[in-house]
Amino acid sequence: MRRNAVLAGTTALALGAGVLAAPPASAASWRNIASTALNYDGSLDRVDFADKNAGLAVGSSGALWSPKAHLVRWNGSAWVAQNSPIGFVPSDVAVASAGRAWVVGYSLTGPAAIYWNGTKWASVSYPMVGLPTQVAAAPDGTAYSVSGVDVGSGGPASVLRWSGTAWVDAKPTLPASTSIVAVDVRAKNDVWIAGTTTNGSTVTGIVLHFNGTAWKQIPVPGAMGVPATRAVLTRIVAVSPTNVYVLRARQNAQTTNALLRYDGKAWKTVNTPGTAIPIGLASDGKGGAIVTPAASAGKSTYHHYNGSTWTTVSGPARTGTVTIADADPRPGTTGIASVGTTSTGQKRVPFIEYNS
Repeated sequence: MRRNAVLAGTTALALGAGVLAAPPASAASWRNIASTALNYDGSLDRVDFADKNAGLAVGSSGALWSPKAHLVRWNGSAWVAQNSPIGFVPSDVAVASAGRAWVVGYSLTGPAAIYWNGTKWASVSYPMVGLPTQVAAAPDGTAYSVSGVDVGSGGPASVLRWSGTAWVDAKPTLPASTSIVAVDVRAKNDVWIAGTTTNGSTVTGIVLHFNGTAWKQIPVPGAMGVPATRAVLTRIVAVSPTNVYVLRARQNAQTTNALLRYDGKAWKTVNTPGTAIPIGLASDGKGGAIVTPAASAGKSTYHHYNGSTWTTVSGPARTGTVTIADADPRPGTTGIASVGTTSTGQKRVPFIEYNS
């Protein structure tokens, strides 16, 4: 749910076949989690937890003209497969509780979305501009989603709010030529969105915060490049109103890949390690952040920022090109789950990794 509350305590973890006891903190490492729900040739792209017993990962298989959505639910003791009521390619997932979850994505016919009411999944309409990129939800059931057209070049964007039965226009006040790509939700009066705004040949980053009454624009410092090859603010994680992380991905030589941190008054910018474009951002559950690059060879890569310095660690050995697409802390534990895909030729193998 991208709220990523601070985690405390240690727990035994049952993730997959059998119970895996959490090792001491000093021996913490990323390890593979086996599940028969992952026995398909395709991707696993997003994961979200509401509490320690409610999580959901999503991915897809098949061709764009005939896609199959894969829903892999954590039920408190195992990862199990669920069936989607429609065929589509999920782009993101948000879980508010065991009885509320949303998945957004697309198919050849346009935007697609489904909703979980605690008993079954149902298809719901997704109006407005372009294709859904992200969705986020809070424990109180508040959910927002963002979509756009050609977000890398500043196309139009929309911000939607879940009304309880449908996606409706949230009507934030956006500057002209604004592309909103990222969203995070902590509560109905604590919503964050991020993107870019173009004014002639100038591109600037933008973050907006909704306090339950009005949207406040928060300018983001730093060069974003030119309209044709702008940098993109791809993810936002609000740990608290005074600890907000935004991930900047470069598309040109004018900018750098960076993690931006907002303390409620000012921004701090730190370049991410390595040269690979970062695609994943998650809270570490302790006030810091975890960034994952687009791809690595043989092992997943995790860049951990503790608020002052970076540390880089690897996951278990795998065959092929490894992509960690997303990660999320598991509330009520010290654990963090990540999802990804290995690629060897045309074959794709989805996987789940866990750090406790």
